[in-house]
Amino acid sequence: MRILVADDEPIERTALKVIVQRYVPGAEVVGEACTGRQAVELAETLRPDVILMDINMPGMTGLEALREIRDRSPAVRCLIVSAYDHFHFAQEALRLGAVDYLLKPVKQNQMVDVLGRLVNEIHQERQRRQDELKRKEQFRQLLPLAEEELASLLASGQSTTRTTDLLDMLKLRFDAGLCMVAGLGANSVASGLAGADRTATIRDAKAQLGEVARSLCTCAVGHWQEDHVTIMIELDVADDEYQVRVWSMELARRLRDRMKELTGVRFRIGIGEPYSGREYLARSHAEAMAAFRFEGVSDKVIHFGDLGDQEAAEPEAGEDNTGAAAGVWQPTPGIIRTVEQGKRYIAQHLSEELTLEKVAREVALTPYYFGKIFSRLTGQTVMDYLTRARIDQAKQLLANPEISIKEACFAVGYSDPNYFSRVFKKVTGQTPSEYRTATTP
Repeated sequence: MRILVADDEPIERTALKVIVQRYVPGAEVVGEACTGRQAVELAETLRPDVILMDINMPGMTGLEALREIRDRSPAVRCLIVSAYDHFHFAQEALRLGAVDYLLKPVKQNQMVDVLGRLVNEIHQERQRRQDELKRKEQFRQLLPLAEEELASLLASGQSTTRTTDLLDMLKLRFDAGLCMVAGLGANSVASGLAGADRTATIRDAKAQLGEVARSLCTCAVGHWQEDHVTIMIELDVADDEYQVRVWSMELARRLRDRMKELTGVRFRIGIGEPYSGREYLARSHAEAMAAFRFEGVSDKVIHFGDLGDQEAAEPEAGEDNTGAAAGVWQPTPGIIRTVEQGKRYIAQHLSEELTLEKVAREVALTPYYFGKIFSRLTGQTVMDYLTRARIDQAKQLLANPEISIKEACFAVGYSDPNYFSRVFKKVTGQTPSEYRTATTP
């Protein structure tokens, strides 16, 4: 126990120091202060466990020093040693957190008893902290094992007492959730890496994946099975299913990009649908595995809900997942039907506020996936197509001289005629007025 003695009388400081050195095993005087200000400064630099503080010192009083020390170093125990036998002094000292108030001249046995008690308290407190740190370290070491067991139980559809115990241990609920399966594909590691370097890179990436996933969401991470690992993600039961799908795609891409940044390895991730009830997570796991194993698309992030009948070959440069020539995209009837459905929805809602997300929701695909297949099939983005569709409709309306430019503007979804005019000219090369003049007989 480290003790600071604060008293303006040298004889008093010496007497207290002798008592500590001779009669209090486990304690040592680490500093002496003769003013309140000095006591405050030494409390910060020496970090004592206990301060023996006189009240009457020049400048800052002992009580004032005690107040400032408690604000800066609340863990320090202050023991007041004073010649003032006044109740209000003792009352104020105790209110400020002093552990005791002793009157001078202090009897040796009284001081020894008080300091001995403080030595024991501090020792027990330190032991408790050490035990707590040890328990936390043990829990940290057991955490991956508990997560692995929980993920295995949930993925298999089991909901037992053991499942509940593991959820409690990990402070998880899983009243609702979804599964992701993350793993390695043929092009996950740079082609230049081989042998021991490739093995070490993959090993490090596998070791970091769980930590990165836990930093991005509330989840349990299973154990690696050859080329993949299961991630069980906890959700709020009240979350909208489509928004969860969009969110899960964004989450998976963040996980993929973060792992690429940290390790150089680009993971492939399959995502299952969300379900309420932990007993249904086995279904989400099967869906995530199906998306992960699906070879029809080369995307590194694939949602089961985006597959349906969208079995499209979509090789990236240098890849050939379907036997077709590398780089050649082969849309299936399912892809074509979905894009046409999106076009019809746009045509029917030109006067409304439309976004990629709104159109994608209508065709039950995530915005990322729908936007990608739309642009690959049509050669333009969804929003560019929407703009041209609006302008084409506006041109038909402007052919009717009874419809004003402002009415045409509002009819095709624009609220600002000036902005409508700028867009119209960008697409057609003419303002709405110029177009009407040029095309009206």
